[in-house]
Amino acid sequence: MISIIVSSRELNRQNPGNLTNLLVSLKNSIYSPKNVEVIFKFDDDDFLIENELYKAASQCPELNIKYFSSERYGYLGLHKAYEEALDLMDPNSYIITVTADDFIFKPNSNWDKEMLDNSSHLKNKPFLVQDMKKLGHMHDSPVFSKKLIDLIGWGNSLSVDGLLVNLVELYLKNNLKEYITHSSEFAMRQMSSFDMSHERWNVEREELMRYLASPKYQDFLKKCEEAIKNYFNIENFKSIIKSYSPGGIGK
Repeated sequence: MISIIVSSRELNRQNPGNLTNLLVSLKNSIYSPKNVEVIFKFDDDDFLIENELYKAASQCPELNIKYFSSERYGYLGLHKAYEEALDLMDPNSYIITVTADDFIFKPNSNWDKEMLDNSSHLKNKPFLVQDMKKLGHMHDSPVFSKKLIDLIGWGNSLSVDGLLVNLVELYLKNNLKEYITHSSEFAMRQMSSFDMSHERWNVEREELMRYLASPKYQDFLKKCEEAIKNYFNIENFKSIIKSYSPGGIGK
């Protein structure tokens, strides 16, 4: 099973997201509703969001939808929401993808079947999911194995987009390609994530990019590297930290 984690907010919404569009597009994109679950995180001060979810879910009764509320962490605190969402995961789920409510899924793509078919032999291993045609590029909806997240955690900021790029580079550098499974990109944002004319740009996105170029993020990558090195017992481990530059992710 695949767990889709979404942090959503309706009160004072700043993006063009819509829970109905998200869930209906998901329903129309998958091979089987049994393959996925959706876990929503809501802010406990948002009195509008539950009604929005009810309207959306009523159009998709076949989907397995869960939700919880907790304090508002803000854009740069989303890792806390992702950590909390793990407690609601189905025990049969071994893949996690993180997305946002202003995404829609590609219709009739059967991405769930492709992803599960390509990774079933690794379900108890710390593997990565990557569109191999987009090596070196950020994925708006990054995908990780549950085993890998158990091993390295989420870090201390919203770094999951860049983290996938860095981890793929690390796996390739250490001859762990067999633990990278291919999946075509399956979701698209309803607006460009770097469209500075849109107010979403003001949701601390610039601060996020500064974080990815910071010593704090590199320290987190070092911890990831150590955990992966120990798990695979790699004697001549090749780090990616020295190749990191503030001008790009993993360059």
